[in-house]
Amino acid sequence: MVKNEITAQATAAVSINKNVDTIFEIGGQDSKYISLKDGVIVDFEMNKACAAGTGSFLEEQAEKLDISVKNEFAGCAFSSETPCRLGERCTVFMENSLMANLQRGAEKNDLLAGLAYSIVQNYINKVVTGKPVGENIFFQGGVAFNKSVVAAFEKHLGTKITVPPHHDVTGQ
Repeated sequence: MVKNEITAQATAAVSINKNVDTIFEIGGQDSKYISLKDGVIVDFEMNKACAAGTGSFLEEQAEKLDISVKNEFAGCAFSSETPCRLGERCTVFMENSLMANLQRGAEKNDLLAGLAYSIVQNYINKVVTGKPVGENIFFQGGVAFNKSVVAAFEKHLGTKITVPPHHDVTGQ
């Protein structure tokens, strides 16, 4: 039996809901995609070198905007009417895009909403990379605390995303 973060994430998810078929996990330093069939891992992927879709990147950008990622980020992002398009590129490019929009007078709320969407786009395009996404999706890892990222996933995919209890420690 192999025990690692992938199997830990899957075991935790299946113990909560035996019908889970897809796990999105975004932590502070890395991201994982896990596909399950009948509770068994059939495929997985981890982010490569790019950290643009991780919690630490999100936290760094929120700090640059003088916003608490834990207490203020989601509320501010939800109040945005026109999220900035920051792209899905690596951290340096996304950060440059964020700063360029800020210098052009973009509202912080629009930048934060744009960050939430960028995290999702980066994850879908660089971690999931065209692999199948099922119907019973769990979002695990610390970034799942951010309700604006959850909402961005739901909007992007057009389906409900489940954030299970204790999602921040399911990989341990």
